[in-house]
Amino acid sequence: MSKKSQTTGQPKRRKRRASNAAVDGTENVEQQDSGSSYRSRAEQEEEVQSLVVRGVVITIGILVAVLAIAAIVDQVIVPNQVVATVNGESITVGQFREEVNFERNRLSLQITQIQAAGIDLNQLSQQEPYRTWISELNVPDQLGLRVLNDMVEDVLIQQEADQRNITVNEDAVAQEVNEFFGYDPTEVALIGVEPTATDVPTETPTPFVSPTPSPTPTATATLGPDETEEPGEPTITPQPTIVQPTLSAEEVNANFDTSQQNYIDAFSRAGIGSGTVDAYFERLALEALLADDIFSEDGETLLYADTRHILVETEETALEIVDALQNGESFADLARALSTDPGSGSRGGELGESYVGNFVPEFAEAIENAEIGAIVGPVETEFGFHIIQVRSKEERGGEEIESELEIAKQQEFGRYLEELREANEANIEIFDNWIDYVPRG
Repeated sequence: MSKKSQTTGQPKRRKRRASNAAVDGTENVEQQDSGSSYRSRAEQEEEVQSLVVRGVVITIGILVAVLAIAAIVDQVIVPNQVVATVNGESITVGQFREEVNFERNRLSLQITQIQAAGIDLNQLSQQEPYRTWISELNVPDQLGLRVLNDMVEDVLIQQEADQRNITVNEDAVAQEVNEFFGYDPTEVALIGVEPTATDVPTETPTPFVSPTPSPTPTATATLGPDETEEPGEPTITPQPTIVQPTLSAEEVNANFDTSQQNYIDAFSRAGIGSGTVDAYFERLALEALLADDIFSEDGETLLYADTRHILVETEETALEIVDALQNGESFADLARALSTDPGSGSRGGELGESYVGNFVPEFAEAIENAEIGAIVGPVETEFGFHIIQVRSKEERGGEEIESELEIAKQQEFGRYLEELREANEANIEIFDNWIDYVPRG
């Protein structure tokens, strides 16, 4: 066979087998690859469950994160937000909420105690301060605004006390607690103690010259036309005497302790701790100390005056009355005819003798500056225009004014607070956000 015929024949088997082997090998690889990507149903379900679990875990994680953030906002961020500033000192949402809750429960407790005493709440609702209390309990925003203003004043009081070096101690707080519950430790200590007899000094008569007395007729009992004189003493029907049991000192002290604990427990049931109650009495003590310090600047005396006045609605009418008085018209007659004050008008304008601080500030100031007997006015107050005449003025002190001295201190302190707030008004800022944080009960 020639060489050409050998090279042009059919392909050799060996090469063909190699080619077929190559093709077969490719197919085998493809079959192996397709077999490796196959998943059984169980494996697929397991994979789905795994994805679901991961989704649930992620969702729970997100919810926990959201709740944690909300808790941080509610418990940390919001309570530290500021609702007011007083001379650079902040009042926070947390402080505001706590005080509103305390005040709401304090008012509720007072009204409950009044009702327990059998007093008709409908009647109380027509009187102050009960009408305001009831209104504040029914209108949260009204209570919130009042409490916020009280807190502003509390900051001013603390700042003023700091400037005067006034601090509250345990004795001052205890005194406020005692007064609140009507407890007098001195009186309690004397229960069962026999008073010690003291010698009464003999009075030495002091000679004096007095007018010659005119003879006074001796009063003689006169029988009525239908009465006949009967011998003997008249018969008197005895009335039963109700004897109240006297408590021992131990019983009084026990009642006092029980009253305090019941008061604290009443707030505790509303979620208000004893520390908040203690802070309330500390504020009262600080106010009392500051009031004493302010009032001592004026001394322990009160000005009393005997006055009369004519009250009218317009300044024009008041000026006409002043002209009439200066021309000799009777003060009493003009008061009866023209005064719009129904109480004093019918008495000729007479107000009698009283502590000057009981009058509204403008009226009181006019009395303090008036000369005895002079016609003063017109003086404008919230009630109208007054024409005033002062009959007498006198400074009084000692035991005779003791009953009014505490009232006078409170009145003076109230006026002082008004002036203090006006003086600091430029440095007081109340933000609009307070209304969003008033507890709704």
